[in-house]
Amino acid sequence: MTKKKAIFIDIDGTLLPFGSLCVPPLAVKAVQEARKRGNLVFINTGRCRFEIDSSITDIGFDGIICSNSMYIEENGKALRDVSLSAHLVRRIADWCLENNLGFFFEGQKIVCAHPTFFTQLTELAGQDKVDTMQKQFPLIKSAELSYEEISKVNFIPKMQSMVDKAKEVFGNELQINAWSLLGSDMCMGEMTMPDADKKTGVKFMLERYGIEIKDSYTFGDTMGDYGMIAYAGCGVAMGNAVEELKAVADYVTDDVDKDGLYNAFNKLGLI
Repeated sequence: MTKKKAIFIDIDGTLLPFGSLCVPPLAVKAVQEARKRGNLVFINTGRCRFEIDSSITDIGFDGIICSNSMYIEENGKALRDVSLSAHLVRRIADWCLENNLGFFFEGQKIVCAHPTFFTQLTELAGQDKVDTMQKQFPLIKSAELSYEEISKVNFIPKMQSMVDKAKEVFGNELQINAWSLLGSDMCMGEMTMPDADKKTGVKFMLERYGIEIKDSYTFGDTMGDYGMIAYAGCGVAMGNAVEELKAVADYVTDDVDKDGLYNAFNKLGLI
């Protein structure tokens, strides 16, 4: 009997091309065929649960890992749900405002942006890229700030020195990284829990289902995927992935919009 495999897929740039709202048909087929063969397939994303709509979940997955493993769901039930304290979120917001940094909060039930966020993002990246981002992430919009049940605070650092400054202020309490909201340049900073890592979600599900590491497969495209790509039995980087991720991957497939996911599933015998 063939052993069951566990497959973990990032969303943006891996399952879904940047700037698109439609998962490529062959990527849908890959996920569904892999499950028909008895394999387990999980979403493993930096997005919060609120930002994953039915166009993705209706494909059919065995579980959803969000916010770099701060939230884990199975059959609609939360198995893990970790948030920053409201007091800490307020401190971060105050720090961003003192330093004139646009920001937005992400939680599993809410996403809210300070009004300065879109103004500064437009100045940084241009209106065309902002329009593309808003098409792909329509839930990121200006709204009254809520400090409860927030998993991550995202800010526009303007320059690398502000990421470093954030580490000086909050580094003992939080994990602070640079990441890409627009698919290419590292234009954002993020503050989240110290153990926020996609690897944590992989370990959680492998232990839950009694699957060995060697039977795990992870798919990603940015350095936010580094932990799970390096950890898995087979880490796969998309053709459009950053070079640093390709360097640690066991296999590099084609670009997300060139059926890279399907081609890798086929090559690795997952379908």
